[in-house]
Amino acid sequence: MSGYIALKQIQFSGKVYEAGEAIPAEAIIPARVPALLRTGFIAEATADIENDVENGQDDAFAVIKVNLPIETENGVLELSADEKDIVTAFEVLQLKNDDILKAITTIESDTQLIIINALTKNASVKKATKERAAELAESEESGEAE
Repeated sequence: MSGYIALKQIQFSGKVYEAGEAIPAEAIIPARVPALLRTGFIAEATADIENDVENGQDDAFAVIKVNLPIETENGVLELSADEKDIVTAFEVLQLKNDDILKAITTIESDTQLIIINALTKNASVKKATKERAAELAESEESGEAE
């Protein structure tokens, strides 16, 4: 089994897929896939989803992970993110600037920080995500030293 995950509501062949819903690979015209990935309408489903389905794991308990293409200074980073990471990042980004900066100080996930940083053009938010990532890395290093 291979396929995609809808990141935004989208329709293929008359069927509407909601954000987070699995889309079978055969539902999408192959030539459209690169543009849909690049524009953030879909993401590739990871092997984790395929293994869960093949092993009979109930979808209600499966963790859906998607690979998000994140543009960086060094090229494209394929970031594996779960539903919680994506939802939290979008919740934070919808806040007012001061509230975004406060929320970033409480984030414990590098993945969420990377998503927020990639989706904003606001310099103060970008700076705050980098500073928070450095704090998390530092606390991880000091925790490993104990």
